Amino acid sequence: MLGRHPVLLPPRLAGLLHQLAEEPLPGSRSLFAQATPGSRLLFPGLVPGKPISTHAMTQKLNRHGISVRAARNSALAALAADLPSPILADLTGMHRHTAIRWVTYARRDWAEYLAARTEDQQEGRR
Repeated sequence: MLGRHPVLLPPRLAGLLHQLAEEPLPGSRSLFAQATPGSRLLFPGLVPGKPISTHAMTQKLNRHGISVRAARNSALAALAADLPSPILADLTGMHRHTAIRWVTYARRDWAEYLAARTEDQQEGRR
C-alpha cells in the first residue's frame, strides 16, 4: 500500500520491501516506529509516526548517486507526453499553468482528444 492505494510490485521487490519493513536497518529509528501504534513506516522520520521528510529523503538518495530532480523531471515529461494538461494538473496537484508548460515541453497537441471528448459528451446527452 502506498498511503491508501494498493501498489502492484514484482514479487521479488515486494518481498524485499516487506523484509525491510519488518527488520529495519541497524541504526534506524525503529524504536520510534515501534512506539507508535498502527502501520509501520518503511521510511520513518524524526517525528514518531511520521514519514521521512522530502528533503531528508532527497539528501539520502543524492548521497547514493540517485538524482531526484532528474528522475522527477523525466517522470513528469513522460506523463505530460501521455496526458492532457487538465488531467496532469489534477493527477499531480500542480497548478494548471505549470501543467500546460510541461505538456508544451513534451510537444503534444491534445486538440483531437478534446474534440473527441466533446463529441462523446454531446452524444451522451442525446
